[in-house]
Amino acid sequence: MSEADLNTIFDKIKDGSTETKDPVLEGLEAAINKLQDNEKQKIGIEFECGDCCKKVINGSKLFFVFNFAVLLPAPGDCLFLKIFSGGKIVDKQIMRAIIIPVGRICAIEIEPVQVDP
Repeated sequence: MSEADLNTIFDKIKDGSTETKDPVLEGLEAAINKLQDNEKQKIGIEFECGDCCKKVINGSKLFFVFNFAVLLPAPGDCLFLKIFSGGKIVDKQIMRAIIIPVGRICAIEIEPVQVDP
């Protein structure tokens, strides 16, 4: 599946949703979009999954569908995910998109700079 196809699917989900959006998520989405006026700033999300903490960086577009955050990279780029357990990096992954349950998000970062120890 191409990136254009993926973006089209997400746009259809976002625009075609008949369920009322959570006003808090709408406000958060608007605030993040305002912070990203030049669209060159990157987005990072830190979230929990079981006993692990995960951090995804290099996002370019963030939006909310129902109670999920959808993070996409810039066209032709990818997201980088680091998984931490016990305070140490235990895995790294590269992906084209990620969908995160809103209830698991710890932080949404603008222009995160990842520094490895």
